[in-house]
Amino acid sequence: MDAGGAERSRPLVFAYYVTGHGFGHATRVFEVVRNLLLAGHEVHAVTGAPDFVFTSQIKSPKLFLRKVLLDCGAVQADALTVDRLASLEKYSQTAVAPRASILATEVEWLKSIKADLVVSDVVPVACQAAADAGIRSVCVTNFRYII
Repeated sequence: MDAGGAERSRPLVFAYYVTGHGFGHATRVFEVVRNLLLAGHEVHAVTGAPDFVFTSQIKSPKLFLRKVLLDCGAVQADALTVDRLASLEKYSQTAVAPRASILATEVEWLKSIKADLVVSDVVPVACQAAADAGIRSVCVTNFRYII
């Protein structure tokens, strides 16, 4: 109970899936992760991004990094030119062909850490793994499409 008589909730376990494509996603997620840790929660960041994006400024025993490639991002000739066909082919090889194996592994892992919530920043398979494990999920990103 806190000073006002309300029951305190226990710290939560977050499984935070972050695409390793570029540094933008990971650096954005860094702030969310930092605040979750400051609130006393446990965060398992699942990403292909380099560890230093998180560990250079976060020193917490409640931050766990798991290096896994579950998506590939876009294939680009430069910062503004996306090769759509090559991107789809690469994604198929990375996340579609091995999907059943990926889901089985992720469901088992999510259950092993007793995750309370799966958060995904553009890692689609994370939401299905959460559903298969019976865990709620949410997607967080900054993309906006104008048609």
